[in-house]
Amino acid sequence: MKLQLQKSLPPVKFEQTQELTEQIETEEPDFDQLHAQMAEFVQTHKNDPEAIVGALKYLNSQLMILSAAERQIKAENAPIDQWLVQGLKSLIDHSSNQGESIVQTLSNTKISPVFTAHPTNFNKPEASAIVLSQLDDIASPHGNAKVCQELWETQGVRNLKPTVQDEARQFSSNIRHLHSSGRTIHKYINQQLSVLPDQLKLSKPLVEAGNWVGGDRDGNPNIDAKVLKDVVRTLSAAAFEYFEKKIGQEKNTQAGSLCNLLCKSGHSESLTLIRQKLARTRAHLVGETALPIQGDLYLNANELVSDLESLDIDNLNTQEKAILQGKLDLLKLDADSIGFHGANTDIRQNSAMNEKTVGELLRRSGGPSNYESLGEVEKQTLLTSLLLGNSALVLSDVPIDGQGNNPEFEREIGLIKSYKTIHDTYGPQALKNCITANTETMSDMLEVMLLLKYADLADEHGIKMNVVPLIETVRDLHNGPDILNSMLNHPWYRQALKSSGNQQQIMVGYSDSNRLDGPLASSWAVYEGTAKMQEVANQNKINLHVFHGRGGTKARGSGDSYAQEIRSSNGASLVTGMRQTEQGEEVPAKFGTETMSKSNLADMVGSTLETMSKGTDQGLVKYTSTMEKLAQHARESYANLYSDPELPRFFQSSTPIEFVGKSNAGSRPASRASDAGGQLNLDKLRAIPWVGSWYQSGSAMPAYFGTGSAIKQFIEQPTGTTTALERTTQLQTMYKEWPFFKTLIDRTATAMEKADMTIAQGYAKLAPAQSQGVFEKIKNEYELTKEMILNIKQSNNLMDHNPVDAEILAVKKPLTQAAHAMQIGLLKAHQQAGPEIRDKLLEPIVMSMQAIASSNRFG
Repeated sequence: MKLQLQKSLPPVKFEQTQELTEQIETEEPDFDQLHAQMAEFVQTHKNDPEAIVGALKYLNSQLMILSAAERQIKAENAPIDQWLVQGLKSLIDHSSNQGESIVQTLSNTKISPVFTAHPTNFNKPEASAIVLSQLDDIASPHGNAKVCQELWETQGVRNLKPTVQDEARQFSSNIRHLHSSGRTIHKYINQQLSVLPDQLKLSKPLVEAGNWVGGDRDGNPNIDAKVLKDVVRTLSAAAFEYFEKKIGQEKNTQAGSLCNLLCKSGHSESLTLIRQKLARTRAHLVGETALPIQGDLYLNANELVSDLESLDIDNLNTQEKAILQGKLDLLKLDADSIGFHGANTDIRQNSAMNEKTVGELLRRSGGPSNYESLGEVEKQTLLTSLLLGNSALVLSDVPIDGQGNNPEFEREIGLIKSYKTIHDTYGPQALKNCITANTETMSDMLEVMLLLKYADLADEHGIKMNVVPLIETVRDLHNGPDILNSMLNHPWYRQALKSSGNQQQIMVGYSDSNRLDGPLASSWAVYEGTAKMQEVANQNKINLHVFHGRGGTKARGSGDSYAQEIRSSNGASLVTGMRQTEQGEEVPAKFGTETMSKSNLADMVGSTLETMSKGTDQGLVKYTSTMEKLAQHARESYANLYSDPELPRFFQSSTPIEFVGKSNAGSRPASRASDAGGQLNLDKLRAIPWVGSWYQSGSAMPAYFGTGSAIKQFIEQPTGTTTALERTTQLQTMYKEWPFFKTLIDRTATAMEKADMTIAQGYAKLAPAQSQGVFEKIKNEYELTKEMILNIKQSNNLMDHNPVDAEILAVKKPLTQAAHAMQIGLLKAHQQAGPEIRDKLLEPIVMSMQAIASSNRFG
């Protein structure tokens, strides 16, 4: 890496930069001293920041390689077989009847990572791909030099924001890894089932790939019908590549492959015809003008498998027949999970936009002109009448004479109409879920139902897309059971849902609930709210499928692994499986290589099977009262900070929030309209830049604030029934025996280990004097939370639950500290400089953000 640094800088600048990097490498410096040196370095080179960029490339390259290598080594050493055996064994042991009932349970279980492209992937995807594709070579001097050279030339700030189509193409390799990993999981599960008395096998796939790119319209004005269709085509191309690879080429067949065995059976000519038909189907679906299939093409992937199964294989020996049948069995599962669509693309839109779209649709149809201002009861009455067909109103999107154009409505209604075309072309699995963000009322759901009915995708005989409420804020999570109960008791929807399979999906979010109410209150609201919605589903004899909208950091619901996240769940909420978002930077971090993908997916599947088999979490009843008190105390403590009038000023001046949108990290705008007279409006800020900026500035505040105060207040609150010692002992017992509470504490401890109050204080000094009280609150809460957590853990080590990650953090610490020190110096210089110098510092500031994110995630 030093060679690249030397090549890129003039001799004098190289000497100055090398002196700095050598000091970082030789010993862990005192941060205050490092901060001063970096500030001087920035001041020296701010007029011509070439040396600053070189130093940041040096830091970021090492952090990118270290972090990727760390994940790869973990994946290589992962006990994949053990996870899957343990999960399947637990499921079998807890089943009252084995045999077919196990297969039936597995058939009703879907496990799906869902890739999103939120603006958290700061490094260029091309730079990340260079590291990921050459991880096996970096141990050798030649391989390491090659990676360093390519990475040096590629990394840096994106000149333009990626398009949605760019994001879909960037994730294609990760989708391919997920396809391959899913097959590996299915193969292993089938091997385990085959040794049971009835020699069973999966009848439906366990694993499905999910996707939000192209469908996440909430706040992304760049998505229209064309963009959505482009993304679906990109995913379809990945599916065809998969099936073409599995069928193989006639002149390039590996012994024992499906192609080899079928050719051995005398079906070379038949395979050629099948390949040609598949190629024609691909040309039709992946072409620019894909339409519903007609003519001599495969209508779906199951028809492809049927053609293969119809070939006579009687001339193969018994062993060869068994091998071929096993491959065809897996291809059947592939046809169901991958199909010709590649991944299920979810549609997500904000309830406010759905309301506006329905209002305009009603106005154009001669309905009420003031729909948006109607009361909730009036809205429900009108929408129900339209759904049941009891209204004389005929819906039309054609403008009434004299009305002006409404581009926003035209885009929305064009998108909604495109759903039907995509269903007819690629199959209903291509667009499976219609998610409504900020679901607060029953009318929010009825509006989606009406729009789907208008698109000819829903009637009383069934709904061809799942109507999914996204419930996220603490208030809405408390209201979630009532909303769900109203949905399940709505006459039109209940009949349509029954006809569609009697399964209701809900999505629970961790981001906005954390931002508005703090981490402890948020975590408990999601956990308790999900359990109560499960009770509502049981009462209505409906299967509930829970979709977890997690981010990549502890502050947004992430654990150290799938095992930690899932095994701390209520098993009753996993009876139909597990869906979870993987956002931005998390996608290549977990699925960037085939090894990582297989390891993480095995962890996800094994942990889900094990936890779901245990049923309802008994700790819910036992500890609800305690958690309610803790959550209330935490919410009050967090509100004290969040309502501080100086918080927006402190946040804006002491973190790099101003530069998130300038990083060109994603197609979606990094914020909603967040400026209020020049000052940041926190209520309009997206959760990702909120969390990411606090992590960038060293404090990681959203991961723990309010937790220590809540624990202390719970222990010390006056009561006549228990002593402070007894309440402390209770929390220690909860940590030992209740997975949910243990994960909450361990997750908080990990975030605090990554935080550094010395670094955070360096950022805090960038804020004006009148805002310094905000930092004092954060620092005091950090120290208190650390004290309380160590007391509960009965340890003097925050990371005693994960010593491996503690060691990794220690290895990266000098580089991470240097990146922070550089960023502080850059932000200070930017504050003090005139417009010309500020423009020159933009690139280095964003690159400093890349380096810190490479070490410790962003959002």
